[in-house]
Amino acid sequence: MQRLSTEDVPRHERLAFIHDVVGRHAAGMSFNPVDSESFRARFSILPLDGVLVGDACYDAFTAVRSRELLADGRDDYQLLVNPVGYETEIDGGRTLALGAGELLAFDQSARFVTRAPASCYEVLVLPRRALAALVPGLGGHAFRTAGRETAGLGLLVGYAQLLRRHPPATPEASRLAADHLVRLAALTLAASPAEGAEQHGSALRGARLALIQRHILARLDDPELDIAAIARRHGISPRYVQLLFAQEGTSFSDFLREARLERAFHRLGDPSSRESIAGLAFDAGFTDLSTFNRAFRRRYGCTPSDVRARAVRARNN
Repeated sequence: MQRLSTEDVPRHERLAFIHDVVGRHAAGMSFNPVDSESFRARFSILPLDGVLVGDACYDAFTAVRSRELLADGRDDYQLLVNPVGYETEIDGGRTLALGAGELLAFDQSARFVTRAPASCYEVLVLPRRALAALVPGLGGHAFRTAGRETAGLGLLVGYAQLLRRHPPATPEASRLAADHLVRLAALTLAASPAEGAEQHGSALRGARLALIQRHILARLDDPELDIAAIARRHGISPRYVQLLFAQEGTSFSDFLREARLERAFHRLGDPSSRESIAGLAFDAGFTDLSTFNRAFRRRYGCTPSDVRARAVRARNN
């Protein structure tokens, strides 16, 4: 993951910095800030097996991909979403007014002029061949848009954000994540939502499960966390949550219990921790100490006291 900011370079070099990083390396466009003296930008870029996942925050600007810049040969699809909206003119056509939260997917081999207020963007760059093969008719147009309520868009953005916070750890995981992103984008851009959901259902389910699991891990200490709460949070039924876990050979309750036990195990084994066993169990989301002790012993073949004793010995040695 690359994280870059104009705050890292002298003020008089900021515009050149933006042109080099974004213009030359990432998107092939020139920038004209509304206020060149105080212009600021920051962005992160995560490459994933032919896909780029990023976010970018800019002060107000006009960006141009001119005929001269097209000589760089870029022809993938760039996807943008931002929370306030902006205007863009693509391939000499009419000016598009993108609303807050709407998706724009455009062909990087086309000219464009974009005018935008200060805002932050979710950015994806997806391989032309892979995306066009999954979205009938996409290759014949310079751009396609999708409204903020379009099926798949929320998952696409949420999954991209999750990947930036927790990048895949192996090449195989990167390939799988890249495939999920392409298929979620295809679902979002499909002319028929029903057809898109059927064709790309596996990516939809995989991305949704990843977001649910990350939500669970962030709320392990909540004793009220249950399958009904998770289903409400993600706008799906408890039965569908169970089906998502079943496709991975587990269940919601097993995943939650294992995650809580793992958190307690690591904290018990931390030589610097002085918190009581009961306190650690409650912090991990268990509400009954005897239930915690039984589950812990079944999982690890020893008691919480055994793990704590080893940690104490390590601290004292």
